[in-house]
Amino acid sequence: MNLVFEPKWDKALPDTDRRKIEQTFQKSVQHNAVDKQMTFTNLWQARNHRSDLLVTVLINNYSRQAYSFSNTTLQYVEDDAVKAEKQFTLERVFVPPDSSMPWTFIFPESSFTDFPINLQGKLVYK
Repeated sequence: MNLVFEPKWDKALPDTDRRKIEQTFQKSVQHNAVDKQMTFTNLWQARNHRSDLLVTVLINNYSRQAYSFSNTTLQYVEDDAVKAEKQFTLERVFVPPDSSMPWTFIFPESSFTDFPINLQGKLVYK
């Protein structure tokens, strides 16, 4: 597995965040995983000034094909309860084969399906 950064992220990412991402990649991402296609590794979660939910993950593409998000429905889940759901089309996100890329998925408050949100969840495909 290779760790790659979207070009704008690569330029703007603070050193402390870059180190945390690199450490999480080294510790958590399964290298040489043959039975998986795409997974997410949690990095951090937050709420912004508009009450949107920001979920930052490593997108792990174990497949032999590049992956992009086109009308992909993702859910934010805490304790087996879906707290938010949104369909994503991300033209800038292109995860090469056998690579991990950090990304922040933004769930606007209008996508919330359950309350409260405790920032202790995970991102999953619907």
